[in-house]
Amino acid sequence: MIDEIKAVVADIDMTLTAKGGELPKATIEAFRVLHEHDVLLGLGTGREISDKLRTQGRDWGLGFEFDFVVGMNGGMVLDRFHKDMWQVELLTIQEMKDILNYMMPLIDKYHISVNAEGGGNHNAMYIQGELLASSRRHGFDFVDKTGDVDGFCEKRAFKMLFRTEPEYEQEIRETFLAKFGDNFQIIGTFPGTVEVMHKGIDKGSGVKRFADGVGIDMKNIIAFGDNENDNTMLVDCGWGVCLKDGSDGTKACADAITDYDCQEGGVGHYLIDYYLKPKGWM
Repeated sequence: MIDEIKAVVADIDMTLTAKGGELPKATIEAFRVLHEHDVLLGLGTGREISDKLRTQGRDWGLGFEFDFVVGMNGGMVLDRFHKDMWQVELLTIQEMKDILNYMMPLIDKYHISVNAEGGGNHNAMYIQGELLASSRRHGFDFVDKTGDVDGFCEKRAFKMLFRTEPEYEQEIRETFLAKFGDNFQIIGTFPGTVEVMHKGIDKGSGVKRFADGVGIDMKNIIAFGDNENDNTMLVDCGWGVCLKDGSDGTKACADAITDYDCQEGGVGHYLIDYYLKPKGWM
């Protein structure tokens, strides 16, 4: 464990909360104590930084907002101290078309849900299952562009998501990377869900961009996550913790694993038991 924590960053879905859930009591308690002791608190998420994410702290009942947000798996960084937000270049329309045209045989074969995210693009194909549930959680409707590649690609986006049954995930990965692996990456976020982004963008680099801006050494940051898109954040920060119910791959690259799962407040309990109580802050 880090002797002196200057910042805490955590993934949201299945790390801080179950999808669409509230922040557990233990995590609220831990975050409030850290905030009182001037430890910076941040979110590291695959989501676009929206108005909702900007007010997520108060919505969760913390009484304050998060000091920073790393969004789009590192493609966006919000720094409240400098009232600044950085973001990576969006995928071009031609890049999106090339990807979809190449992947369409597989998309149609398995009825894979595909959606664009970021840049105001809410177009999707095969709106069902987790994709439909996601739209309901986030309060907007995807626009059905099933089979219409040009229509789907009418606006640039940060990334594209493929959602299917877990048994088809490896085929999606292999098919995509065989064609686009030189310039793009695939990141797993949930069993059966993978995201497509430019190479060189990840949560670890996003946290470092914030840390460099405020003069914090990465060795003084603790990170929490549960899945593949969190791995660089856990490795690049001074101490990385995977949730008890996280993926095997993320557990393998973490320094520690929580004693509780996300719904039980694994992040909060870990901070209380291994940092706040030993420091005499609780």
